[in-house]
Amino acid sequence: MFIMPRNRAFSEPEYSAEYSVDCSVTLPSDPGQAVGRTHEVTVRSSGCCLCLPRFMRLTFAPESLENLYQTYFRRQRHETLLVLVVFAALFDSYVIVMCAMVYTSDKLASVLVASVGLAADVVLYLLCRYGLLPDRVSRRVVPYALWVLIAAQIFCYLGLNYARFHQASDTVGWQAFFSFSFFLTLPLRLTPIVLITAVSCGVHTLVLGVTIAQQQQEDIQGAALSKQLLANMVIYVCAITVGVMSYYMADRKHRKAFLEARQSLEVKLNLEEQSQQQERLLLSILPKHIADEMLQDMKKEPSQKEMQQFNTMYMYRHENVR
Repeated sequence: MFIMPRNRAFSEPEYSAEYSVDCSVTLPSDPGQAVGRTHEVTVRSSGCCLCLPRFMRLTFAPESLENLYQTYFRRQRHETLLVLVVFAALFDSYVIVMCAMVYTSDKLASVLVASVGLAADVVLYLLCRYGLLPDRVSRRVVPYALWVLIAAQIFCYLGLNYARFHQASDTVGWQAFFSFSFFLTLPLRLTPIVLITAVSCGVHTLVLGVTIAQQQQEDIQGAALSKQLLANMVIYVCAITVGVMSYYMADRKHRKAFLEARQSLEVKLNLEEQSQQQERLLLSILPKHIADEMLQDMKKEPSQKEMQQFNTMYMYRHENVR
């Protein structure tokens, strides 16, 4: 049995996914045998996602294959991370335009903060778009840094633009929008995305509730405020639920593409091995120059073979042979 080296592919995740897949395929030496399968889909029975349904806890066995798939998945979603950066830049542009349309002296701080955020988004987009950051930094630091940047922009907009009078609906729409966008764009596993989204929504609700309570100390309406904050939490839960489902659908699609790529590589390498076996067989029974000519004729295109009126006879006359 011919086995491509696996240890190197799984122990060095910094290699590209295509290289890793190519170096982790098991092939049979006997063409009559079935193509060796190294992948198996199972249900994750440990970790932080046990609360999810079984169909949303799919994983590959062994664990090395799952790690390889996660590397492939992160690389596939690298472009979508740029979409999230564009969303953040559009949010800052919206803040600048809205403040400029009804500009007053108290809007200057909001414009300055939004301008700094927009500049940071542009710089981050250029760094990610042209690959100017190290691969480890791009995979492990940039997603969380972008999350912190977006959260800071939302809280600054909440604190500066609604400083005089806060309502329970302030920036709730933007928070729900970015919460859903995290599931579509961040190149992370499901558990970290759920955690950072829950933290963002929880802190946003807490800050908004405390701020409104402080501003309405004299005539605070606790029951109404609680209902409004509860409605915000329902919106966040709905956004997270839809985001989890969208993440699951994208993950399912990428897993199917990943398996199809592996199967196609298995078939390709299997055909190459069979071709090498045929060449070795011909060389074992025929002289090299005749075997080479026969192999060249066998590799001709079907249209070239149809142009031949007769089958090729590989017969040669040898003189003065001793």
